Amino acid sequence: MAWRINAAVGAAIIGVVGAVSAAFINGWFSTHKTDDKPKPDQSCAFPAVRIDAPNRVGGAYETTAKLMCPPTEGTKYYLISQMDNVGEKGTEHPIFCPRDPIGPGAEKKTYTSERDIHSSPVGSTRSLYYVGVNDDQEQQLLANLHDTCAWSLPAGVAKVSNTIEVKRGWE
Repeated sequence: MAWRINAAVGAAIIGVVGAVSAAFINGWFSTHKTDDKPKPDQSCAFPAVRIDAPNRVGGAYETTAKLMCPPTEGTKYYLISQMDNVGEKGTEHPIFCPRDPIGPGAEKKTYTSERDIHSSPVGSTRSLYYVGVNDDQEQQLLANLHDTCAWSLPAGVAKVSNTIEVKRGWE
């Protein structure tokens, strides 16, 4: 009789372990599936924009921006041209010049833009990258422009692209 109880208990344990194992394995594979098609409610992986330009330029050059993930409703991407150490000696500061806004619904494709930097001195360097801004951050950014650049970016602004360096190498 004891062997019948042990056999019954053993069978029950095997049944429970088998059911838990099957549930774990099915759950594991169903939650760790890879799907190449992003779902509408998923946020995009970094970078949302891939920017490219020559690293040494004259007075004009082209940038390309490959939009891989358009901004969501209520947000935009801005290309930032950041130059450090601007101003008179002792008062140097960075400036952030927003350009080329990309809004929700923009088509996933490569955008090409011509840049004119004839007014920048030979040897000057700028960093180019895209940031994502919500409506409030966009208002702050545009309200703080001195001519076409700001001395800072609004709090909470995050990069959504790679960063490239462009140096003016000749006239």
